[in-house]
Amino acid sequence: MQFLVVTKQSSAPPPEMTLPLLQAMEAWLAEHRSSGKMKSVWAFAGTVGGGGVLDVDSHEELDEIMLGFPFAPFSTTEVLALSDIDRNLQGSKAVFQRIIETMGKP
Repeated sequence: MQFLVVTKQSSAPPPEMTLPLLQAMEAWLAEHRSSGKMKSVWAFAGTVGGGGVLDVDSHEELDEIMLGFPFAPFSTTEVLALSDIDRNLQGSKAVFQRIIETMGKP
């Protein structure tokens, strides 16, 4: 299961916490990159925040990973489940084909 996770700063951490949080973030990223769970990750240019794609076995595993996100107390997080575009297109075409067929029948 793949999820897009987007985080944006909601409040600034105290200055004395910033360096330790950045170091914790580096360690968190390294752990999840090396495990293969973090497929891609980026920062947003010009603002404080970023995102990534996580590939996990369950919603619970995603929750466990995000519970360790160092900037969580200072961020808002949005999680979107991802689906395969080709499968989605095939399913959408089948649904609309059935709708068209049904509309033509009394």
